[in-house]
Amino acid sequence: MSEEKNSTTPAAADGSGEAALGLDIGTSRIVLAGGPNGHKAQTQLNAFVSVPYSKMTEAILQQNKMVYQRNGKEMFVFGNDSERFASFFNAVPRRPMQYGVLNAQEAMGQQIIQAIIESMVPRAKKNELLCFSVPGRGEGADSNLVYHESILKNFLQSLGYEAKAINEGLAVVFAELQSENFTGIGISCGGGMCNVSVSFLSVPMLSFSIPKGGDYIDYSVSQVTDESITRVRLAKEESLDLSRQPKDKIASALHIYYDEVINLLVEKLREEFEATKQLPKLERPMPIVLSGGTAKPRGFLQKFEAAIKRDGFPVPVSEVRLAGDPLTATARGCYIAAISEIR
Repeated sequence: MSEEKNSTTPAAADGSGEAALGLDIGTSRIVLAGGPNGHKAQTQLNAFVSVPYSKMTEAILQQNKMVYQRNGKEMFVFGNDSERFASFFNAVPRRPMQYGVLNAQEAMGQQIIQAIIESMVPRAKKNELLCFSVPGRGEGADSNLVYHESILKNFLQSLGYEAKAINEGLAVVFAELQSENFTGIGISCGGGMCNVSVSFLSVPMLSFSIPKGGDYIDYSVSQVTDESITRVRLAKEESLDLSRQPKDKIASALHIYYDEVINLLVEKLREEFEATKQLPKLERPMPIVLSGGTAKPRGFLQKFEAAIKRDGFPVPVSEVRLAGDPLTATARGCYIAAISEIR
């Protein structure tokens, strides 16, 4: 790639320390990339647990160095500590976001998500640029997307940043397809939804989302097996292998709902390709990069690749691969976008 850089072609993140940050604000996790080395990222769960206030409970939180907020007669333990706290008291963590956007049914959602971000993102010193992820258009996201983006942008600006929204799928392209001149298909399979962006020389030609992801899989499996969502999630994260025959009812149900989400995603991708007239003539096959926690289980890549090949595909595909680090790809892509803007 040429040494000349401009506002349309992202530059590679080289750890030179420019004043820029990338922030992936996902339904399940919030990930920050930037600083001296933008390829290193810090992560917090986008979740919280509420408990009635008592001096004893507060003392336990302080002794265990857990982060929390007190609001009248309630205390809220948030971020990574929420999972730890929930395991102590057999509680179910709550989510500030749902289906990729702010959860309108969660009264404390905005306050908690701001607290999580404040615990990760330092106040800007001189109007640094921060690029943050937002989902693409799609069922369940369109009506709330403008509001979601505006609320987060206003909050980040209150921390002193120049804040710019980046499509989540496009951020995956920026992070993973530098050697392909940022041409290909970036897919982020997250907790609330799956986001897709088709990029040509870093320019997004097609972007969309589907309102199903890891949370949908967990909830559906919990319903049909009568097991807790926590147990389902642990089974998914610790032992699920989609390349092998399931050995119990939880694994069997996980296979079924993973197949549903993969097939829905591939079918929607076919439909969007066939409906669009914006794509330029491609000189070579396009790579597909998969990222996000939902894409991590062993066998997911092979199942997705098989679904692409099963009934043919509207454009030639050179390969399907996983992101180098599926959990941090979006944040790293946001960081690369921010770096390119300030150069």
